[in-house]
Amino acid sequence: MNDQTLIALDPRRIAATARALAREDLSVFVQEAFRILHNEELLRNWHIDAICYELMRLAEGDNRRLLITMPPRTMKSFISSVCFPAWLLGRNPGEKIICVSYAHDLSKDFGGQTRKLMESDWYRRIFPDTHIDRKRASLDKLTTTRGGYRYATSTGGTLTGRGGAFIIIDDPIKAADAHSETMRENATKWFRSTVLSRLNNPKKGRIAVIAQRLHMEDLPGQLIAHGGWHELRLPLIADRDLEIPVSHSAYMDFPAGQILHEERFDEEEIVQLRALMGERDFEAQYNQRPMPPGGALFKLQWLSRYDERPPTHKVQGIFQSWDTAYDIQDSNDYSVCTTWALSGKNCYLLDVHRERLEFYALEKAVYAQREKWKADLVIVEWAGSGVSLYQNIHNNAGHRWIDLKKPVGSKEDRASQQSPKFERGEIWVPREAPWLQTFEDELASFPHGKHDDQVDSVVQFLAAFDTGQLLRLANQARRR
Repeated sequence: MNDQTLIALDPRRIAATARALAREDLSVFVQEAFRILHNEELLRNWHIDAICYELMRLAEGDNRRLLITMPPRTMKSFISSVCFPAWLLGRNPGEKIICVSYAHDLSKDFGGQTRKLMESDWYRRIFPDTHIDRKRASLDKLTTTRGGYRYATSTGGTLTGRGGAFIIIDDPIKAADAHSETMRENATKWFRSTVLSRLNNPKKGRIAVIAQRLHMEDLPGQLIAHGGWHELRLPLIADRDLEIPVSHSAYMDFPAGQILHEERFDEEEIVQLRALMGERDFEAQYNQRPMPPGGALFKLQWLSRYDERPPTHKVQGIFQSWDTAYDIQDSNDYSVCTTWALSGKNCYLLDVHRERLEFYALEKAVYAQREKWKADLVIVEWAGSGVSLYQNIHNNAGHRWIDLKKPVGSKEDRASQQSPKFERGEIWVPREAPWLQTFEDELASFPHGKHDDQVDSVVQFLAAFDTGQLLRLANQARRR
């Protein structure tokens, strides 16, 4: 054994390297913190690295709004409410953090675990400059000698006079309250009216919401629908092939049908959970797919997935279908444009543009979306603002690339007629897209969901396809 080998095996060097890794890598920190607090080794799995990676990106400011949806009993609270605040305060003793859970006692319990971790000899060796101020100790607030803190509160709790650089929300409502419209709305209103105003610096402050899905209109659902949040969705059972980032340069393949953490959940246990909870609650809490009451016309497993658009020589045309807000003056309803590539019987959804627009802005958006995708034909509904839109573009401006379609029958009847195309696998969506989650949620909830504008746009295009006139109209528009 040479001198270099002896140096490499020096316990002091090994310990110093381990401390350095824990300072820089939250996942390493979590692994050792679990041993410190629970006196046993953490059962490692790649999803822990994925969660820690996204929280580290939040800490670095790579994103400022993070939403993580994941099953219960998969280390959600231990990572986000216990370890992450301790790690942040270790790296910056002056950091100001607000931690929220659905119950005050639960939030205080997580705070107590953070305190115990920060008082350990291991933590002090890693972060020698961070010390708890014992003179300012309270059950709700852990304060450092540098003025940083972890403040614990609950959903709906007071935050008057409190502010933070980080706000961490861990399960904003409990599962038992999820089917109460009042409880859901109260949580969302509190988030919008109170939480968003508690960032010390609105331009730089960061918010993380880590939760299990409970209902289609829970807080995570509202955030997804609003947009602007970076989402990490971790279902217990992958519903499609997924690639989950676990570091700056590494991804984990999570193929359809695979269990998130097979050492903790086996197929027998999952069968029992489904039976005890019922399909609806299981899909929401464990697979992050809240379902509407009653049945749905479209099943997400019917969707075919593409990684790349079909090659140009196989595309017969690019088409757009607009479902516009009914009232010309109404800026509360959404207007939706779906963009499609047609290849034989296969319909490829290329894009979903969904926005609240008054009429003057709607007309501009139609021109902009057509130019962006070089659409051969644009379809609008013969109803409400769609008629005025057609008149302005076709009759007044003389453009022939727009066509008006009159719907026949109820929305549900029209959608039912198109359902077989989905079941046959003829409808293709991208494997990943920023609009995909909101689109799939609406599709899966139809006809019981809160919104149906995206479904209306899709059904309108497919009904026009059935007439056999799309390609003829597109060719006529090209010649003019």
